[in-house]
Amino acid sequence: MIDEVGRDLALAVHADEPGAVERLVRTYQDPLFGYALRLLQDSADAQEVTQDAFLRAYNALTARYDAAQCRELALRPWLFRITRNLAYNRRRALRPAKEKEEPFPEADGWHIPALRYESRAAQDLETQEERARLEHALARLNRASRELILLRFVEELPYAEIAAVVGGGEASVRGKVFRALRQLRTILTEMETQDAMQGDRGTTG
Repeated sequence: MIDEVGRDLALAVHADEPGAVERLVRTYQDPLFGYALRLLQDSADAQEVTQDAFLRAYNALTARYDAAQCRELALRPWLFRITRNLAYNRRRALRPAKEKEEPFPEADGWHIPALRYESRAAQDLETQEERARLEHALARLNRASRELILLRFVEELPYAEIAAVVGGGEASVRGKVFRALRQLRTILTEMETQDAMQGDRGTTG
């Protein structure tokens, strides 16, 4: 399906129409900043990355891409991919010791910022658990799985756009999201079981 909003915005920025850049920023600044914040865990770093992403997008749309390329551009996943690359580059520069594919323990100071749950998909994903429980469960996922969950159920990107952001085919992304969601549900079940056992010990003690 053609993203008419993205296509029109890309063409407007390319043509340097009045107010086009402001519309671009107004449309995408919140999701891009939220995405960068969840990757970087620091609001100042996320703000810089988001600003840099818009600057790079503007330069590309006005100086490197012609009108035909802008017309065919999938703008939203393209912006997310720019933001993702910048965020990972910044993380590698600032926190090289944390660039691992293991879950990030809370003892290392990691905290998943409060997620937005206005969307129906995110509410379904919460499955009646408190937000803190879901955030802690997300923190126990590896980085790649956590990112897929956030892109699909918080940002609500379709699978084709997620594939454009993280790379790979749509079918492969579907499988990875399914496995990540299954892992998350397993973690939530384990946490519920642990809470129940602690509750039983409290009543019998």
